[in-house]
Amino acid sequence: MKRRQLLQSSLASSLFPWLLAESSPAAPHASSSEPIEIGLLADIQYADIQSKGTRFYRESIAKLQEAIDHFNGLPLRFCANLGDLIDMHWASFDAISKPLEHLKHSVYHVLGNHDFDVEDKFKDQVPARIGMKSRYYAVSLDHWKFLFLDTTDLSLYAQPKESPKYSIAETFLNDSKAKGEKWAQSWNGAIGNSQLDWINTECESANAQSARVLIFSHHPVSPDNEHNLWNSSQLLDIVGKQTCIAAWINGHNHAGNLGEQSGVPFVTLKGMVETKNTNAFSTLRLFDDRIQIIGHGREPSREFAIRKNRG
Repeated sequence: MKRRQLLQSSLASSLFPWLLAESSPAAPHASSSEPIEIGLLADIQYADIQSKGTRFYRESIAKLQEAIDHFNGLPLRFCANLGDLIDMHWASFDAISKPLEHLKHSVYHVLGNHDFDVEDKFKDQVPARIGMKSRYYAVSLDHWKFLFLDTTDLSLYAQPKESPKYSIAETFLNDSKAKGEKWAQSWNGAIGNSQLDWINTECESANAQSARVLIFSHHPVSPDNEHNLWNSSQLLDIVGKQTCIAAWINGHNHAGNLGEQSGVPFVTLKGMVETKNTNAFSTLRLFDDRIQIIGHGREPSREFAIRKNRG
């Protein structure tokens, strides 16, 4: 590690004791046990439209292909796309799906707000279009359970205006605005009671199996940010009580972010769609005692300690 990277790592560790290391993309540390390796993608946001500001939508196809070429050379167990596969237009799914056909590993998706920037008649078809059998689901692998959440559950974009969930979402957003919360934004959303109950049930099941839980979502819940879920506090309560949860990894905020609650790292990955010539994707490596994120392009590499499970 270079001196500058060492200083950055030392500063990060002093600010975040649970953060074992942070640096520019680098080779992972050696380990005596083989980790579970997972490819991570976030905010690809392809569309056949002109670039806007720092977002270069057409370039996302080449960036995704670069990530896939890299992932195909690794012994991954699967890949996770953390939402916003497209930016807009139903036809965008056709174009961005072609690179994914060359991926040698299974890919699991979560839904993002831009995935629903299509005509109302297509909104109900979005999950099936990207191969999702359910809007939220769990995947078990060795002694890990991965929860793929639907943070578009209650929102103003994922269903037509006449639907009951749209009305509930309006109430959520108006209440959040009345409280002056910075995340009271129309591009965010909330997780409904049924899904909240499901998360708790899955965590209890993980405890019974002595498994650890890792949560994937599109929207963040920590640290405080304008991109967070409207009911982030309810999710943070669950994370605090369910000590089987080892980490929360999400997209949505293209700048990336990092937070901690109850000894759990909350990692927001950088958006692939940002910038014309630089990419952003990563490889997740899970050990018994720690979590590594090996960043590529603009995504930094990080290593976290896993908190003890009191369950």
